[in-house]
Amino acid sequence: METPDTEPDDKSKAVMLLGRDIRKVTCFKNSVLFGIYSGVAAGLVTFLFTSRVRLATNVAMGSYMGVSLSYWCFCRYTFVKNKYAITAMQNRIQETRGTRAIGTLQNNDQQKMEDA
Repeated sequence: METPDTEPDDKSKAVMLLGRDIRKVTCFKNSVLFGIYSGVAAGLVTFLFTSRVRLATNVAMGSYMGVSLSYWCFCRYTFVKNKYAITAMQNRIQETRGTRAIGTLQNNDQQKMEDA
């Protein structure tokens, strides 16, 4: 059963969290993956140096949370920044098309007046 929001090629089920499909949230996947990788790495390194399981677990969870949140904020910031830049560029393109069209119409009107 397909929903209108998903692509027809996508046969997997929607993963809903707080009423939103988290597969479509920008930067979510990368931030969670980077958080997991950093948590595992930090936990292993801490365990290798201290041999304390509880400390290694706390460091791993702290690293996971910190990296996930930091990367998600950075990624969303750059996403929004790029989105505003693209919107501004599209507006400039529309304005220049409009002024060119107006300029062309004015030139045509002047030529018609000169011919008459």
